[in-house]
Parts: sequence; C-alpha cells; structure tokens
Amino acid sequence: MGMSGTLIGSTFSKKTEVSGITLERTVKLMRLTFSRILLQYPEIDVTIDQWVILQLLAQKGVLSQYEIGELSFKDAPTITRMIDLMVAKNYVTREPDDQDKRRFKISLTPDGRSRYDMIKPIVQAFRSRAYDGLSQNDLHVMDKTLHKIFDNLSK
Repeated sequence: MGMSGTLIGSTFSKKTEVSGITLERTVKLMRLTFSRILLQYPEIDVTIDQWVILQLLAQKGVLSQYEIGELSFKDAPTITRMIDLMVAKNYVTREPDDQDKRRFKISLTPDGRSRYDMIKPIVQAFRSRAYDGLSQNDLHVMDKTLHKIFDNLSK
C-alpha cells in the first residue's frame, strides 16, 4: 500500500480504515468478555479456544486435527497441544484414522458433550447481550457482510 491510499488497485477512505479498526476492536472485546464469563464458571473448566473445538465437534461430528486447525485458524502445534489437553480432561477422543495413518479422528466424549451443553446457554446469553438493540435484519446483514469479507479474503 502506497501513500496514495490505494490497496491492490482499489481506493479506500478513512471511514473504511476506521471500520477495520472497529471490527478488530469488537472481535477482541467479544473474545475477552467471553473469556471472562467462562472464568466465572470454574466447574466448566473450558477456555475459549477449547470451546471453539467443542463447538466445531458438536456441529460437525468427527474431525481430523487438520480440519480443526483449518476451521479454527490455529496452527498444527497449537491444535496438537489443545487436543492433548482436552484428551487428558476426557472432553475428546483421538483415534487413528483408518484411511490415513498420519491423521487422527477427533470426537467428543460424553463429558465433552456435557461441557458443550453447559456452555451453550452461556454463549447464547452472551450473544444476546452483545447483540442487544439489533434487529433480526441487522443481524442478517451483519452475518452476510462478514461472510462476504471472509470470502473476499479467502480467495
């Protein structure tokens, strides 16, 4: 990006720049706030990153460590450490993949499913608080917009 204010052939304004900062700040504040909420429930014993894995497995079923890394935007060593910890806590199982001996299949244990079920209403309450004052249309537009930005950056 040069001094002219262009980025890969398209111009942007200060308003666009501020929106990027606003998006970044909002994501960081949501993550920090949810982390603090989880700490209020020590009996749950799940971090925000572990929650992401529990949620992915609850929604998608069995996943490889690679797939979890791709879906959560975490590198392989980080995913391995997180899975090791979650196996030790009996939240997930790690089984060899019959199709590819270099990969493992990760799935929820009954205790992992229980943790997911305990946290889901906490997440819903948190999101309800975060989205207070937004209409269903606002939420739909926000979701559509964020997906478009994601798709643009994934190309």
